[in-house]
Amino acid sequence: MRNRSKHILLSLLFAIVVGGLPVFGNDTIQIDSLKTAVKTETNAENIVDIYIDLSDLYDYINPDSSLAYAKKALELSQKINYKYGEGTALFLISYVYDQTGDWLPAISNLEQAITIFTETKDSTSLLASYLNLGVLYSYGKDQVQALNYIIKAKNICEEANKTYGLSEAYGNIATYYENLKEYRSCQLYYQKALDVDIKTENIRNQCLNHISLSYTNLKLNQQEQALHHLTKALELLPQINDKQREIEVLIGFITYYLETEDLPTAETYIERVINLKNQNNLTKYEVEINYLQGKYYLKKKAFNTAINFYSKAISKSLELEKLDYLPDYYTEVGEAYAGLGQYEKAYQMSSKAKEAFQLLQPEEIIEALGNFEADETSKAERNKILLEQQLVSAKNESDQFKFRVKAAFAIAALLIILVTLSFFLILRKKHTDELKANYNTINRQKLLLEENLVKLAEDEQNLKKLNATKDKFFSIIAHDLKNPFNVLIGISDLLRNEKKANNSDDFDVLINGMYQAATSGYELLENLLEWSRTQTGTIKFEPQSFFIHKVFEINKDLNLEVAKTKGITINISEKKAMVYADFDMVNFIVRNLLNNAIKFSNKNGNIDLLAKKDGEMLIVTVKDDGIGMTPEMIENLFKIEKSVQREGTAHEKGTGLGLILCQEFVKINGGNIWVDSEINQGSNFHFSLPLSLS
Repeated sequence: MRNRSKHILLSLLFAIVVGGLPVFGNDTIQIDSLKTAVKTETNAENIVDIYIDLSDLYDYINPDSSLAYAKKALELSQKINYKYGEGTALFLISYVYDQTGDWLPAISNLEQAITIFTETKDSTSLLASYLNLGVLYSYGKDQVQALNYIIKAKNICEEANKTYGLSEAYGNIATYYENLKEYRSCQLYYQKALDVDIKTENIRNQCLNHISLSYTNLKLNQQEQALHHLTKALELLPQINDKQREIEVLIGFITYYLETEDLPTAETYIERVINLKNQNNLTKYEVEINYLQGKYYLKKKAFNTAINFYSKAISKSLELEKLDYLPDYYTEVGEAYAGLGQYEKAYQMSSKAKEAFQLLQPEEIIEALGNFEADETSKAERNKILLEQQLVSAKNESDQFKFRVKAAFAIAALLIILVTLSFFLILRKKHTDELKANYNTINRQKLLLEENLVKLAEDEQNLKKLNATKDKFFSIIAHDLKNPFNVLIGISDLLRNEKKANNSDDFDVLINGMYQAATSGYELLENLLEWSRTQTGTIKFEPQSFFIHKVFEINKDLNLEVAKTKGITINISEKKAMVYADFDMVNFIVRNLLNNAIKFSNKNGNIDLLAKKDGEMLIVTVKDDGIGMTPEMIENLFKIEKSVQREGTAHEKGTGLGLILCQEFVKINGGNIWVDSEINQGSNFHFSLPLSLS
């Protein structure tokens, strides 16, 4: 999470729209000079302009004074029918409300300003208004409307060749890719925005886009680049003298140190940003600061404190109807509840995160961005065709000129023949070029149609998989998760009502049954939680180098007692190898495969944990000599829509969910998983992992 209110407030455009004095510098002298001037000014329009300049100057110093002067400008403009002053005053009123976090009146005033700027055909003011209105709508539920305003502003910039507005448009488009976790596209548009700012020497926007790029770098695991952009932003701060931007840079560093697990340094920056916020009464940053404090305490495993700060962030966001980052808040507070073992609340938070994400209209945003990208591609194609036409035209003119020079020295009859022939050839070439252009257009349309058909087929498969996932999830909750609890309730009720059972010979059997039921339920619940994390994309992938034998030995020790009950021997190959993968995921995979091997092995059987190198990969094998599987079972083993469930050799129960998770984790680590097996001949489960470079 970065400290960027999902938008860029147009400090540069204010100067252009308002036509006022610079915001920074010797503000007190300028304010006093304007206050003196307004007392002697007799022209009403000039008085409005002075009020506007005063509102603009007060904007970072005293929002209340800025709002008061903007309202004076509005009242006088309406009285004298001064449209420029009326529209600009409404723009400034909207800006002050935005700065103080009052989004709804900010939208209302800005929409009135747009009506006036449209009427007066003031394209510069209209551009700034569309950009800010897109930003304001993005706080709430109407994300598609917000995106459309921003795209409209971008088109105005390009059509009028106003580069100063392109940075804001690109930056805001980038945030929509960010919310969809399309970080590559997000990075592309932030970089476009930064390139424009460097070209136009907009230092304030350069600083903000460096912050935004650092956040995107962190999401792409580009930590060195993230620190580079934050350092650049810090170097620019003295040139802009802006406390709000200073807070945003500090919050960027907090995010960086939290992501890199440097908690002491993160704590130092948190204290600095809180003091700076309090000293300057910048309450608009309370939500984000509370969120970052929650994240800090979550990483320290102080879960109750983390929940308290997350709750403040959520409550304030709902109060302000600022919904853009609610999914992140709910997701992380769910992690805190899970850390406390309160899994029901954790699941509730996960559900709320999904609901909050849906409020942001992700499907509609994807469609709108798709249309936007299609329009951009179409523009590029049109520009390319126009350039080609210009080149052909220039070439034809050049050829015709050369021909006329040479023809001047020829006899009249030959000149007529050559001119006629040239004209015929030109017409033929033009006709050929038109045919080629039509062919290329048809061919492109064909390719697009084929791509769309493939995408539709993929979407259909994904939809089937999602439905199967949902059905599987509800099936597990309705049946498999309920069974252990039924056993626990039944046995505990027997022990409670049948006093003699406590001293009977069956007491140990009953206690053992309760233990087995509790263990089975816990294992299933743990798998469900891991599965939900893979489905919501919240699981972290942290690869490292380690010996695969360490995982073998841990899981052999963990399952030794269970194996002894069946007289099963677990063997580990002597050959050692180091892999580069996520240790916890690999540990989970081996644990599940070893559990399954024990479950489906006969008494006095053997299980081998093997590893062998294959090029740049390591092949890990869990081999048993148990009851094996049919080809039909193998075919459906890793398909969630197919139910492959059967009892173990000691009537152990299973859901098949463990193998689905194994497949997910193997793919995350860049490998594959497969099995070969025959009935009564045992099973060999193989999966591959990248070898360590160490």
